[in-house]
Amino acid sequence: MLVQRARLSKVTESSALPSPSTLLCALGGQHVHGPVSRWARELTVLHRRRREGAGRLVEIDGRRAELADRINTWATLHLPSAAVGVRLHEASLGEVIDRMAAVAERAFHLLMHDDPGGERMHAAWTRLAELEIAYAELVREVGDGRRGLPPMRLGADG
Repeated sequence: MLVQRARLSKVTESSALPSPSTLLCALGGQHVHGPVSRWARELTVLHRRRREGAGRLVEIDGRRAELADRINTWATLHLPSAAVGVRLHEASLGEVIDRMAAVAERAFHLLMHDDPGGERMHAAWTRLAELEIAYAELVREVGDGRRGLPPMRLGADG
């Protein structure tokens, strides 16, 4: 079953996507306002637990999937629906933020434990910057109505 997106006329702090800098702050562990930022922060913690082997991977990945679903549900309820014919993004917002959380966790880990001038450090921070730019473009395009997010599917039978 597909869920229709809301048509909103008023954007509030709890109904706006976090800016790229706010999202990066959340991914870096700062407490920031807004549900998407809180869930992004928790995703980064889960990626750290996964890297450290702390806990069962099935449980960690299950919680990641729950958080991605929460982000997608939030997007469905709070972001405007795409107009007919608008190009849809290839990944859901939850998938985008989970991917950013994984890359951010690696970059921040390397910052604390690796050679600051090394190739791994450079590659990790370059990748995070690329994802931040892509997220900024997605936020702008969704806000301008030039891009839509994929419809959320409910139920196992889709």
